[in-house]
Amino acid sequence: MSSIANAIVAAAQAAGIDPKLALEVATDESGMNPNTPDGTSGEIGIFQILPSTGRGLGYTVDQLRDPLQNIQAGVKLLKQLLSRYGDPAAALAAYNWGPGNAQDPRLDAVLSVYGSDWFGHIPGSTQAYINKILGNVQTQYAASVGPIPVPAVFASAPAIAPLPTSGMSVWTQVAIAVGVIFGISLLLSE
Repeated sequence: MSSIANAIVAAAQAAGIDPKLALEVATDESGMNPNTPDGTSGEIGIFQILPSTGRGLGYTVDQLRDPLQNIQAGVKLLKQLLSRYGDPAAALAAYNWGPGNAQDPRLDAVLSVYGSDWFGHIPGSTQAYINKILGNVQTQYAASVGPIPVPAVFASAPAIAPLPTSGMSVWTQVAIAVGVIFGISLLLSE
């Protein structure tokens, strides 16, 4: 792994989030390239952080231009969004599209209006972003990060009956599966 990837993994582990998720976000945002030109809205660096978002996280524009501080800011933002929404898909939607504010409600408004059917009411580009990242988290980085050992406590656990899925949208089922996987990965990282 490159030094940038190693720094992302270390920052994610320190923050208690899935390093594969952080790696995939950074890859999609900038290709993990610290020299990526500023984005069309002024996004900076590896995690493509907006200056206003950086200020909210406690970082100046000059700090965001430093690769290691940009990584810290990106991981901090990702952790805040995961904590706020409790769902990797919604956190990624907020990262890509924005959670919203009083002037521009975005994701928070969609969640309040549509509840569990929110996914179908966000922009197609954000849907594609979420699908790409969550799909790659399951495949692309598994070999480079290594297998996750299963603690003995899970090896002897009784089987859990599957959730009834009739009446659920495919996206609700995907969100539940991702949430379960994310929850297990958090347990395993402790």
